[in-house]
Amino acid sequence: MKKTSRHAILAILLVVGSMLVGCRTEDPVVVCGREWNPALQIVADTSTEFNMGDPLYIQFRYGTGFDFNSLRITFYEGTLEKKGGEIWNHEARVSDKMSSYTLQGRTKHSEFMTARELTRHKEPGTVVIEISAAGKVLAAKQITLVKK
Repeated sequence: MKKTSRHAILAILLVVGSMLVGCRTEDPVVVCGREWNPALQIVADTSTEFNMGDPLYIQFRYGTGFDFNSLRITFYEGTLEKKGGEIWNHEARVSDKMSSYTLQGRTKHSEFMTARELTRHKEPGTVVIEISAAGKVLAAKQITLVKK
């Protein structure tokens, strides 16, 4: 085989390989935690059970740049298997330069909201957090609020 043919084949393989690597994406996921690291823009201490007085941060990780303009974050009563009535929802503007969105509420006194305040759930129980875009559910997570 000629040297130029080998180089052409190698170049084609490199292009195809880089295209395949570029197409790989992570699955969308909802992460809930008690800690927010602003330097890394990440929610830490992932958990599914929160004291109603704990701070609560909710992060939606998409893996690549968002390919839609807005997210809808909806809170429901119940479980993933048996979703109840809607508690409240939040619309967020996003761009293709973002790969995650973090919902963190602030009180009137500039403190971060507790799990009770952010979910607007008055009593201990389960809450479903659902993330959707363009009418399609991208990810959902069930959390449990407890009173300690």
